[in-house]
This record gives sequence, C-alpha cells and structure tokens, in this order.
Amino acid sequence: MLMRAHLFRYTAQVGATLAAGLAALVLLGLGLALNPPQGYWRGALQGDTTALDIRSVWLAAAVAAATVLVTAIGLVTPKRGVTPFWGRFLEIAESFVLLTLIPLALAVFDVYAQARAMTS
Repeated sequence: MLMRAHLFRYTAQVGATLAAGLAALVLLGLGLALNPPQGYWRGALQGDTTALDIRSVWLAAAVAAATVLVTAIGLVTPKRGVTPFWGRFLEIAESFVLLTLIPLALAVFDVYAQARAMTS
C-alpha cells in the first residue's frame, strides 16, 4: 500500500493509501510484539526470559532501523525526487512482493495440504 501511494494525484487519495499502509505496519508490529512463539512463553514461565529479551531487542532494533530509513527517504526524496532507475526498481520490487502473495494465499487456504493428500 505504501508503494502505491505515489500513483495517486490528490492529497486525500494519497493520505488514505498511506494511512492504510501505515495501519497495516502498526498492526503487524503489534502482532509480533504481543504474540511471541509458545516456546518463548514456556521458557519464561520456567524462569528463562533470555529468548523474550533477545526478541524484544530485535523488534526494537527493527523498528528503529525502519524509522531511520523512512525518515532519510522522506528528507531526501522531496528535494531530489526519485530517479527513473529507483522508480522502476520500486515497481519491479512491488511486482515481486505481489507475486509472493499467491503462494502465501494458497498456503492459507490449505491448497498444498490438499495436493499432498491426493498423492498419498
């Protein structure tokens, strides 16, 4: 959603697209922060919080790195603009991301499990 925002002409359209993309990222971060794997919980209940501590540090570092990257892009892009190379690169990257959604959707709908079940 965030990469699609530059395609719109009007501020309301861009704002709505950016808001949807940022909301998705915030919900992803909350999901990662609030739902650690079960093994981490078991270890924490037994007194070993190392895995949760390391996970928290990595999540904080990832959020900080993303913030720095977005801020840098936001400060540089309005002054210089996006070069044709980087514009095309982003379009190709977006295409690859969209193509990866097909196998993920098939996995969510258990298509792979059904295909394996047909052969056995």
